[in-house]
Amino acid sequence: MGIYWDLFFVFFKIGLFSFGGGLAMVSVIQQEVLAHGWIPATEYARIITISQMTPGPIAVNTATYVGARVCGPDFVPAFMGSFIATLGVSLPSFIIVYFVARSLEKFSQSCLVKEALCGIRPAVIAFMITAVIFFLDITVFPIDNATSESSTFNPIGIPVLAVLFYLHYYRKVGAISLMLISGIIGVLVY
Repeated sequence: MGIYWDLFFVFFKIGLFSFGGGLAMVSVIQQEVLAHGWIPATEYARIITISQMTPGPIAVNTATYVGARVCGPDFVPAFMGSFIATLGVSLPSFIIVYFVARSLEKFSQSCLVKEALCGIRPAVIAFMITAVIFFLDITVFPIDNATSESSTFNPIGIPVLAVLFYLHYYRKVGAISLMLISGIIGVLVY
């Protein structure tokens, strides 16, 4: 029963204090999941990849997967873990939106709220940059699963990253197409 409480409170805290959407939450979730020793870094990278590819918000998908993974292979504990982690990460948003919606007019004109949101923006960008650096490290310097340490340099990672960035930013190729291209490259190269 203790693991369920841990999952709920960790993901509730993530949902309550993470601003900027799912991508900003990636580094916060990473920090909590790795600090609790629930999942190794390489598996976390896979979880984020799967969470990006499946429908729904990335934070909810990640919480669902982590909850199921942490609570074991049996159906009932895995289901309960995924449900509780998902509830934990989602509940703060529902509570906040409920209270904000009730007094939207009052909040929209508040200088204090506007200034607080301006102050939060740099933190959101910092969280996103942290997630980018984490994935860059995993991609360019893959972690050896046996030792949990960085292994050799991956020479394919940087050119693939550069080509995908070019295709997305300059040629406006969609995210789904890029995921398919990346998957094919992964199968062919690795």
